[in-house]
Amino acid sequence: MAASSMLSRTCVQTVAGLPSLGGARGSTERSSFLGGVEFRGARFLQLERRSLVVSAKQDTPLPGTKREPEKKDDPLRIFEGSPVEKFYRPENERRPEDGNTSTKSLMKFDGPAPETINSRLAMLGITWAFVAEILTGQSVWEQVTEGRGLIWFLFVAPIVIAATLIPMYNKESPDSRENGPFNAQNERWNGRAAMIGLIALLVTENIYLKGPLLGFIHSSLNL
Repeated sequence: MAASSMLSRTCVQTVAGLPSLGGARGSTERSSFLGGVEFRGARFLQLERRSLVVSAKQDTPLPGTKREPEKKDDPLRIFEGSPVEKFYRPENERRPEDGNTSTKSLMKFDGPAPETINSRLAMLGITWAFVAEILTGQSVWEQVTEGRGLIWFLFVAPIVIAATLIPMYNKESPDSRENGPFNAQNERWNGRAAMIGLIALLVTENIYLKGPLLGFIHSSLNL
C-alpha cells in the first residue's frame, strides 16, 4: 500500500511539473486525487493540448493547401473612359479557362476565337496562294473567281473553325499549348503577318501588277 501511494505521488508530481506547451495560462483549478495530493486539473491539460493543435495549424498548413493567386491590375483598364471601352472586357471574362465557353463570348470582338481563326486561315491561305500561283499561273483573285479557290476555302474554313473552337469549349486557351518553337506568341505574330501579307498581295496583284506575283515562276517551269 505504501509503495502504491509513493508511485501515485511520483506520477502526480511529474505531471504537475511539465512545462507549459503553449505558454498559455488556463484554469488553475485544483482538485484532490490519490490520497489528497493536489495538482493542475484535466481542464488545464485540455486547454494546453488545444493551444498546441491550433498553433500547429497556423504554422504548418496542410499539404496540398491551395492559396489564392495574387490579384493584378487588368491592363485593359487603360481603355476606361475611352470610346473603345465597350469593346473590351476584363481578362477573367474573356478567357475560356475561366468558364466563359459560350460561342457568343468566344466570338466577341475581344474574345480569343476571332484573331486565332483569322490567323490560321490567313497562314494557310497565303501559303496555298503562292503554291497555286506557281502551279496554275493565276493571281489570288483569279483563283477565287475563276478557279477552285472559293470551293477549297468553303471546305477548309469550317474545319479550321471547328478545330479552334472545340478546345476552347473544353476550357483550353489558345495560349496553353507549346511544343518547341510552336507556341502561342509565334502563332500570333505569324498569323498577323499572314493577314497583312494576304491583303498586300491582293492589292499588289490587282492594282500594280495586273497579274500573279509568282507568274514568272509558272512560265519558266512551263507548267
